Amino acid sequence: MKTQHKFLFVISFVLFGLSAMNAQQQGIEVKEPLEKIESDTLTPRVKTDKYGLRVGIDLSKPLRTLLDDTYQGFEIVGDFRIRERYYLAAELGTETKEHNEANFNAKTQGSYIKAGFNYNIYNNWVGMSNLIYVGVRGGFSTFSQDLNSYTIYTTNTFFEPDLRTDSRTYNNLNLIWVELQLGMQVELFNNLYLGVNVQLKRALTQKAPDDFANLFAPGFNKVTTDNVYGAGYGYSLSYFIPIFKK
Repeated sequence: MKTQHKFLFVISFVLFGLSAMNAQQQGIEVKEPLEKIESDTLTPRVKTDKYGLRVGIDLSKPLRTLLDDTYQGFEIVGDFRIRERYYLAAELGTETKEHNEANFNAKTQGSYIKAGFNYNIYNNWVGMSNLIYVGVRGGFSTFSQDLNSYTIYTTNTFFEPDLRTDSRTYNNLNLIWVELQLGMQVELFNNLYLGVNVQLKRALTQKAPDDFANLFAPGFNKVTTDNVYGAGYGYSLSYFIPIFKK
C-alpha cells in the first residue's frame, strides 16, 4: 500500500513538472512576438517624398471658349520637382481673340510659352504632396493681327462715317513679359490634382505694327499703350507621374 502511494506521488510529481515546463515554454513563445511588436511600434517612420512630372490642362481656357464667342484658347501646364520645395514649371498654349469695337474690327491669334519655377510654402504632413506656392515666370508670345475694318475719324458730320474695309494683316508680332504667380495644388485622388492660381504680369518689350497697335497678346492678355501691367488666372486639372522617391 505504501508502495502504491509512493508510485502515485512520483507520477503526480512528474506530471506537475511536465506541466510547469510546458507552461514556461508557452510563456516564452508568447513573449517573443510581443517584444517584436513593441520594437516595431517604437521604430520611427521614415518620411519619403515623391519626385516626378505633373502635367495637365488649364480648365479656364476651354470654359471661356464655351462662354465667350470672341475667344478660343487652350493651355497645357506642367511642373517637375527638383528639390524638396522647388519645382520647375512651364505653360504652353494658344489663344485667338476677336475685337469688335466701335471704330474697328480686328482679330489676334498666336501661341505662347511661360517657363520658370514654383516655391512651395506649405508644410505637408507625412504622405501628402499638396502645394501652396509662389512662382516666377518669363513669358514669350508670338502672334499675328488682322485688321478687318476701321473707321476714319473726321469732324465733318455732313457725310456718313468713313468706314474702310480694306483688311490688313500684321505678322511676326511678339511680346515678352515677366510674371508673378500665386497658387495652390490639392490632391483630389491618388496623383490627381486640382489647381488654381492668379497672375500679375509686366510687359518688358514688344514688337507692334508701325501704323497700328497690339491689342491682345496670347498668354499676356489685353495690351494697352499707357499701361505695361496685366493680370490673369487659371484653373488646372493635372496628373502626377511619380519617377523616384527621396
